[in-house]
Amino acid sequence: MQQANTPIWQRFSITQLIIFLPLIAAIMLDSHIRFLSSHMDSTSQYLAINIQLFLQCIPFFIAHAFAYRLLLTPATIVWLSGFLAYPSLLLVFNNQLLNFSQWQYLDAQCWVLCASASGVWLITKRTNKNNNVLSNKWLKSLFSLDTVVFIVLLGWAIVTSSILNTHTDPMLNQPIEPVIDVYKVFTQFDTFLGYLWQITVCAGLVYGVYLLNRYLLIRYVLTYHGVLIFLFASLISLVVLTPILTSCLLLLPINDLPSGIANLTPGGNDNIFSPENYQFVFLFLAISTPIILAFERQQQHVQISNIAQQQTKTELMLLQQQINPHFLFNTLNNLYALTLKKADNAPDLVMQLANLLRYSVYEGQKAQVSLEKEINYLKGFIALQHLRSAERCNFDVQWPEYQQHYLISPLLLIMILENAIKHGVEPTSQKVTVVFKITMADNILTLFSSNPILPNNNSEHGVGLNNLRRRLTLLYPNKHTLIINENKNLWQTTLKLELAAC
Repeated sequence: MQQANTPIWQRFSITQLIIFLPLIAAIMLDSHIRFLSSHMDSTSQYLAINIQLFLQCIPFFIAHAFAYRLLLTPATIVWLSGFLAYPSLLLVFNNQLLNFSQWQYLDAQCWVLCASASGVWLITKRTNKNNNVLSNKWLKSLFSLDTVVFIVLLGWAIVTSSILNTHTDPMLNQPIEPVIDVYKVFTQFDTFLGYLWQITVCAGLVYGVYLLNRYLLIRYVLTYHGVLIFLFASLISLVVLTPILTSCLLLLPINDLPSGIANLTPGGNDNIFSPENYQFVFLFLAISTPIILAFERQQQHVQISNIAQQQTKTELMLLQQQINPHFLFNTLNNLYALTLKKADNAPDLVMQLANLLRYSVYEGQKAQVSLEKEINYLKGFIALQHLRSAERCNFDVQWPEYQQHYLISPLLLIMILENAIKHGVEPTSQKVTVVFKITMADNILTLFSSNPILPNNNSEHGVGLNNLRRRLTLLYPNKHTLIINENKNLWQTTLKLELAAC
């Protein structure tokens, strides 16, 4: 089990750093853009920009971390406080203090990058955790690789069309400045649409190469025929597709230009076999292939994890079904014996049985219940045994305090108690004592059970204990210890569990 007093520095791991990677990437991207746009060339200046931006974005890191760990409503409040209230405060300082505005680097561009990176990452994580939300399928499809590539290419088409629309005869007056006049987009909307559909065709051809690479070259050729055939197929695709795609681009009206004017093909000319055209397709395949492979591997890992979880749930359900019939049959046998004797306590036994079955059916199907409910179930089970065999069985019990503060898997502890009664009480007519004590120390539950070892009775290989071991392995991996031994004709069981708090 994990130790509660483990030093903080030992508990820190690379997985805890992962949650900050979106913000780190956004800040480094913004600092790099700022460095290049300012035409700086000093390493010390580049480091100074990075360090200052990271220091100014500390509230973003705090809000991002808390939003990841808190529930939805408080997480939203904390996130908005960090990503809206803090920048608003900086905006006030910028307007009031001239020196501050000249010194600080956190502007609208950095805020947009950080807020977008944090928001998208948090939404993706919560989507993966909350599998019962109806909108999850839509959100997952929104953040699929195909959709992201499509959105990026569409965004590129819109931005490029807006830039072209801003200038007069942009193809004849190259190079042009990368600026956008939003007013012209609306006042010259027909011209903008003319550019947009042609640039969208260019983006569509690139998207087609991506789909071919992912679904034919990688998923089929690489998966079923190996790396060598994949390389050959990629080379053939490069050689065949490049002139075809270039020919399609040259058919666009925007590329109907006088000789010597650069067009929208990678080579900038009418030569469909231009080396630059092949270089562009090669670079696109070279860059997209590892991205696709990484995404496919991550998707495969998710699928394998889901299959493993489903198999675990199925196995737990089968183990759970082994518990209920065993308990029911034993109790019905007790009731049958009492009715044959026409015992006065038979009605009480029926009521106790009904209460226990109610818990078994309704609470027993849940993943976790409060420790208090599980303890009450154990108390009812012992009371049921008292009704039948009080004259030959004495129970030495102890129950923990603060039961309502912890959660436990239902119908887990009962297996030890059932085993003690089945093998220590039922086979004999002599007076025996069964010890059943549960204590709590912090969040560690300790159960100690002891029952007599009767002649010719081997309880070690019982179905109940094997069932218990398997359930503990599935439900409490690395969070339990189970010790079973013989001590002076006593069968003793000690179970320790690390429980979660409510």
